[in-house]
Amino acid sequence: MSNHTVDKRLAGERGEMYVFGELLKRGADLYVPLVDKGVDALVRTAEGTVIEIQVKSAGSAGGKDPRWFQLAHLEPRKNFLIVGVEFDQRDPKCAWVFPSIIFDKYANTPPKGSPRDLNLEVGVRKYGMPLKDLLCGFRNRWELIVDFPKYARLMETPEDLEDVLTVRESEESGDESISLKDYERGR
Repeated sequence: MSNHTVDKRLAGERGEMYVFGELLKRGADLYVPLVDKGVDALVRTAEGTVIEIQVKSAGSAGGKDPRWFQLAHLEPRKNFLIVGVEFDQRDPKCAWVFPSIIFDKYANTPPKGSPRDLNLEVGVRKYGMPLKDLLCGFRNRWELIVDFPKYARLMETPEDLEDVLTVRESEESGDESISLKDYERGR
């Protein structure tokens, strides 16, 4: 096994430990399988729903770009979330919590046998915005996992989920903004 392979594997494990720690801090009932077959953890909600989590690391932790997440195999489903951990100088910087339906919607579809990849740095998909800006509502959105029942209905309509989280991100950022009413009056 080459040093690059070992470093990449260790980076993946560091990403998993970061995600597990964040979920435990938030009171999640977390279960880690002994064998990794595309699911790194299971979380059971208070209502009994089981959520599957796949963790991917990027940046100096092993990826080529700071926000480039790759999956070898992807079967989108409502209760499957991908958590992309962004690293900076070998330390976790933030996590992007994507429902698999959103990941699937924005990830490149490569030739057969290649991994699906979602590069938030270079992808431009909608309104001419880089994906990191378009999907900013998914950054550190741990409640998609720990409060899954609140979002379960929105998992079926990706556009609505994107809109809800983008508005929430905007409100939380404290950036100056105008109301829809003021915007329409200005037009």
